[in-house]
Amino acid sequence: MHILAILLGIIGTGLFWAMRLSANRKNIGDAANTIHGAAVHAKNLPRQRRFKKAHNRKGFDLVEFPTEAATVLMIMMARSGDTRRMEPKERELMETLLRTNMQLSEDDADGMIRQMDSLTHDIVLPESAIQPMTRILLDAVSKDDASDLADMLAQIAGADGDGPNVEQVEFLRRFKEPFDLN
Repeated sequence: MHILAILLGIIGTGLFWAMRLSANRKNIGDAANTIHGAAVHAKNLPRQRRFKKAHNRKGFDLVEFPTEAATVLMIMMARSGDTRRMEPKERELMETLLRTNMQLSEDDADGMIRQMDSLTHDIVLPESAIQPMTRILLDAVSKDDASDLADMLAQIAGADGDGPNVEQVEFLRRFKEPFDLN
């Protein structure tokens, strides 16, 4: 008799919990969706933090890495030319320099130039890039690397075949000054 009472108790308890689960199935699904949503939110958290960090920043404020700063300086050197824009020869030379000297792939070099060009598209005075970019480079590169970058800038200045103009020579001099390369 007591075995029958235990079996009925187990069956009754099972039915009770089955009824509660079926009645609250929507709540269980909501809890599972909440857990899934929290996991997705945690996965996207680094990207969201980067976006919040970049929010309300533009132009030179978004440049953080030495490769980006060097690319900006190359673009600004090209814009210091007579036409005040980046010529196709200069762009090709920049891609080649980024691939050979900074070990970037062809796609990465093209992407870096496009990204930095779009960031600095509204900058009217190319020489305004010197101080913020050298501030980034001073802490990150050696004097030899800065000398190599100065050589790259000189190559870009002479890419159009006419040689560097007065503004490009001054740009290069002002770049070399903080590194004691003059």
